[in-house]
Amino acid sequence: MIRYLTACGLTVLIETAFFLLMGWRSRDEITVVICANIASNLLLNLAFARGIPRSALTVAVGEGLVVLAEYAAYAQLHGRSRKLLLQTFSANALSYGAGVLLYGF
Repeated sequence: MIRYLTACGLTVLIETAFFLLMGWRSRDEITVVICANIASNLLLNLAFARGIPRSALTVAVGEGLVVLAEYAAYAQLHGRSRKLLLQTFSANALSYGAGVLLYGF
């Protein structure tokens, strides 16, 4: 359980920092980033903890769904755009890469 919470915290820190670097500064923007990341990270890890087998395919599909869910949340603030989708993907790639380096998943 501690592993999931620390992974979630790391995800929130990395992705919040990423969006701060992208110029997101308002309370609404940062709140949405934090909430979307907590929800998506914990839900995906709960799915794996509760029996979805962890394989390259299920991780890729799960991460893809996370990107789409977070993008949908961010698009409520900024509207849909390729730039926003790329930013959302990039933020998730950074946090996923850090998780792989630190935790091996």
